[in-house]
Amino acid sequence: MRFFKASLFVIFLEITFLLSVSFGQSLTKYRIGAEVEVGTIVSSNSAIPFWLRTNQFGVVPAQAHAGTGQFRIWRDYSVTDSLKKKKNIFDWGFVVNPVSIYEKANGFSFVLPEAHVKVRYKSIEIFAGRRREVMGLGDTTLSSGFYAVSGNALPIPKIQIGTVGYVPVAFKKFLAINAGFAHGWINTPPYIYGARFHQKYLYFRLGKPVSKSKLYFGINHQATWAGHSDYLAQRPDLATDGKLPDDWKYYKYIVLGYTPKDWQESTTITYFDSYRIGNHLGSYDIAFETKINGNKLLLYHQHAFEDVSSLAFQNFPDGLYGANLVLQKANKFGDFSLTRLTLEFLTTKDQSGSGFDVPGSIYQGGDNYFNHTQYYEGWSYKGTGIGTPFITPRSTLDLSQPVSPRFFPNNRVNMLYLGAQGTYGKSLLLTLRTSYSRNYGILGDAFSPPRGQFSSFLGAQLKLKSFYNTTLLAKLSVDKGDLFRDSYGGYLGIRKSW
Repeated sequence: MRFFKASLFVIFLEITFLLSVSFGQSLTKYRIGAEVEVGTIVSSNSAIPFWLRTNQFGVVPAQAHAGTGQFRIWRDYSVTDSLKKKKNIFDWGFVVNPVSIYEKANGFSFVLPEAHVKVRYKSIEIFAGRRREVMGLGDTTLSSGFYAVSGNALPIPKIQIGTVGYVPVAFKKFLAINAGFAHGWINTPPYIYGARFHQKYLYFRLGKPVSKSKLYFGINHQATWAGHSDYLAQRPDLATDGKLPDDWKYYKYIVLGYTPKDWQESTTITYFDSYRIGNHLGSYDIAFETKINGNKLLLYHQHAFEDVSSLAFQNFPDGLYGANLVLQKANKFGDFSLTRLTLEFLTTKDQSGSGFDVPGSIYQGGDNYFNHTQYYEGWSYKGTGIGTPFITPRSTLDLSQPVSPRFFPNNRVNMLYLGAQGTYGKSLLLTLRTSYSRNYGILGDAFSPPRGQFSSFLGAQLKLKSFYNTTLLAKLSVDKGDLFRDSYGGYLGIRKSW
């Protein structure tokens, strides 16, 4: 381990020297940014604490002790042409972010959480590849994790056309929209081969960009469809010869979320698909933003849905509730300034009722969030949950206690979260995340009694005055409770930017 730490440090110095000497001026000339970071993770046992590994886009290793090294280079859009002194109508950009991971138990591995190219014409863009992003309305800086897409898993590769943020469309910029439509690929053998990914979102903003108050609302929808696997070949009730419906003539049913009435005439659609082809989920979102004494307050709610019953709010009050306060004015306590506070509550216990068939209702219950019968790893990618990290995969739990064999054996949760951020002096940024959850297992296989879990995190970023654009990173985290193995851990790293 000492050798590995030393090797990481040497690699960091070599890349830093190379970029500083050879490419520093060129990067600036072509509006290209770059950074390199190396670090090491330690833990009191092999389990890495929750807040060290959560919402990290799949780049944190599964087990401690470990080390990481990553390089990121990018070119972003520019609103104006600095030479012509006018707005850019056309622009382009890219990101490449390779990450090398070393685990004591498993050796070296390589992941690519972000690698894409993008082109913009006015306010419309097309991009292809992997991009770090979340889905929904809320505080993207300190959130515990958005319901549908939280940034917890490695991004799914896709092609997308959409707007660049909110684009005014009517009433003298009072009405604006933010929209996107994407097609992606999910190939995670030996679990599933050749599965496809559909995603779209549409959000509205009421209020001009300079308005004191604004109202946001909209919806996002994700679906996994097609694919084939050996385990499906053993289930003729779920698939035909191990293959799920993949003809492009069914694409409109994926987009609109229903099955053709003449499904019985198909040789590839099973009775299971007659309800809906593919695995669908998303959230209705609403948010209100206003300014109070110069500070910005954001209130938001993400309502979870997985089928028609939850689309019709039969699962109320399930979803994420949040309040974020960005403090623009000085809130100093000596040399410490509090800059941001986020409070969130997540509940997923209702699930439209405890049983699938609800007497006297046209809707079904037992939504069983993130699990799916055809796609037995459910709403996950590369073994990690894509949505809120508080719906937890089996692999992360303390398996010394009885746990359902389902991929997500715990999707009935009540969780309270507090995040805070502030600065000390001019060079130290501090971040606090703390959560407590009550976990009830899944419908039909409940935890008895419910399991409580406390997790906390304190991070620090110190700008080194003697080294230009160099930051020292330190993170401490703890898990204490009945859901995960008790663990204490930390991360120490260094980052250089250009």
